[in-house]
Amino acid sequence: MGSGFLTTVGQSGVVGQGIVTFLFIVSIYSWAIIILKNGVIRRASASSFAFLRKFREDPDGMISHYADRQRFAPSPFARILEAGLAELALLMGGRGRAAVAQPLTMVQIDALERSLETAISEEVIELRRHLIMLATTSAGAPFVGLFGTVWGIMKAFAAMSVTGSASISSVAPGVSAALTTTVAGLAVAIPALVGYNYIMNRVRNLTAHMENFSSEFLSSVERNFGAR
Repeated sequence: MGSGFLTTVGQSGVVGQGIVTFLFIVSIYSWAIIILKNGVIRRASASSFAFLRKFREDPDGMISHYADRQRFAPSPFARILEAGLAELALLMGGRGRAAVAQPLTMVQIDALERSLETAISEEVIELRRHLIMLATTSAGAPFVGLFGTVWGIMKAFAAMSVTGSASISSVAPGVSAALTTTVAGLAVAIPALVGYNYIMNRVRNLTAHMENFSSEFLSSVERNFGAR
């Protein structure tokens, strides 16, 4: 089957061969993104849930959690906590004065919440990086393949008009070669679409967990530094 496909590609002409080569390169890039991003998200999820378990053991132990952030470097949760603690220290006038600082006002708590939302947004942007390539590939590859098919069929009928032969045997090779680009386009688009949907679903799930963690952190801050 592989040799037959290559033979058909060889009969598709310069345009068909160029399209198949282009789609092959795009396919390699798409698979690389799928594999790499899946690995990144898997490590981020595992590290985040490990960090979350430790956080829930002592939700008010801010100093120990801050010290643990390096152990959980792949975790977005650790970076969100780091951003939250940095904003908290700023709101309370620095770590040296935190013990004697006034309780946080609602305005300050709102500012802290916005800083956590910003940190979450930055993490989501990073997790979604390069996924536009998968979305573009899944949407565009079939049309690229279709263009090659239309071009090949036009050539086949043009050749038929020149030779004056309308038999199946004279048209079939050209049409078969033309349809090869459509097959190649679908072969590239389908894995890209499946990979994009799978990764985006994992990103959405992890985003929801990040928002939940942000709420837990904010609750801890309100317990310890909010007005009584």
